[in-house]
Amino acid sequence: MLCVYFDSVQARLVSLRELQSVTGDELSALLPSVLDRAFKGEL
Repeated sequence: MLCVYFDSVQARLVSLRELQSVTGDELSALLPSVLDRAFKGEL
């Protein structure tokens, strides 16, 4: 029973790590655009 719980927690952690990686990549892609707008005074 405890093993099933830990397997579930581990699967959720893997899913969260993947989501964190994708989110980080998206933020990195947006950074140049945000900086450009900031320096142009558009923010």
